[in-house]
Amino acid sequence: MAALDLTRRTIAVVPGTGEIGSRLAFQYAKAGLSVVVGSRDAAKAQKIAAQISKETQSSSVKGLTNAEAAASGDIIIWNPAGPLKDREELLKSLASHLVNKIIVDVTNALYFFGESEWGQISSTLLNRDSLGVPARWTTAFKATFAHFLREDLPDANNPHTTFVAGDDPEAVATTIALVEIIPGFEGANAGPQENSRIVELLGPRWMIELDKVNAGGRLSMYWKLGV
Repeated sequence: MAALDLTRRTIAVVPGTGEIGSRLAFQYAKAGLSVVVGSRDAAKAQKIAAQISKETQSSSVKGLTNAEAAASGDIIIWNPAGPLKDREELLKSLASHLVNKIIVDVTNALYFFGESEWGQISSTLLNRDSLGVPARWTTAFKATFAHFLREDLPDANNPHTTFVAGDDPEAVATTIALVEIIPGFEGANAGPQENSRIVELLGPRWMIELDKVNAGGRLSMYWKLGV
């Protein structure tokens, strides 16, 4: 497959002011992409966008409200925090701006449920069902700690793997391209959207517990596919 040209797409990180969101926005701006940082507070988004612009010397970073960011983005990086109810309300409020767009879900929902429910649901499936309009959902960076996206970028010769699940082939290919434009990361096709239930089992909650036992809580673990 020919390399995808992302330079004509606008990447909206909604919201984009948290640890994961701001680091992804930084990496995409550094890669020369057009980036929009969303927030409930436009001034906060503008502050983060200005900082990213200065650090990356990019003139293609904007800070907008979440609604404005969702409307202007061709591809949405979905990155809300807080209770599930608040996430669902935010998503529904943006529905008219998200019809048929690629939405890359980088969130996890497992910590809201008891262990008996792990593997039965995922934030991606919850979001898909809550949105109420057609969209092309994928997964990415669900098992990636924030510091790997900036301060501790992986070695390009020993890349971290992030698993991309989705039903739309173009959306999956685009998401893998968005993963691999960041130095030190490789994308792996994880199959259909239903597999997001499995992908989230590989995410931070389980990794944090394992890390505490084996690495003293330094949160340095990641996934890598072997060959």
